[in-house]
Amino acid sequence: MQQRFTNLYDRDRWRRYGYSLTAVGVLCVVLGAVVGSRKDEGAGQVWLVFAALTLGLAISLWMRQRYSYARLDGGQLVFRYLTVTVRIDLVEVRRARIAKLAAAVQGRARTPKGLAGVDALVLQLRHPDTARLRRLLTRRCVFDDELVIPLAGAAVLQRQIEAAVSPHRRAEGPETRPNPSRSRRRNRRR
Repeated sequence: MQQRFTNLYDRDRWRRYGYSLTAVGVLCVVLGAVVGSRKDEGAGQVWLVFAALTLGLAISLWMRQRYSYARLDGGQLVFRYLTVTVRIDLVEVRRARIAKLAAAVQGRARTPKGLAGVDALVLQLRHPDTARLRRLLTRRCVFDDELVIPLAGAAVLQRQIEAAVSPHRRAEGPETRPNPSRSRRRNRRR
């Protein structure tokens, strides 16, 4: 099984809002039960509907932080969010590097305070489908031909990507670039 790298945006969102939404939902269930038992069923139903909404939102945040990750799968980089999956072929990756999140998105998006100093994987892509990536990863991660995603273990994933991409680059290298030592020798002889 391939190693999964959790998206830190979703983990941070769960930690900031999930616990309080769960507490509010439980409180509303208790209030709905108490008010409903005192023969005021209309008000009790309102509290129970509000409880269902807040608990539903808390569950969706928990599931998103649990099932949103990136992983390397053969020759593809897989981004998964709940049931939606986007695959990017590694030949489309021009460059993969690690940067601090605040520095990588400076001037392009706001960074949560708790995530400003975490490592983010920065991918420069050749021909990105930005509309689809933006729908999945949100606009705070997709900028023109660049993806900036804070991941747990981003450095490990970056090394895996570089190791997988480097054989492709070596195979393409001799055909696309002239040998610099030969051209220098030719220029010297003339």
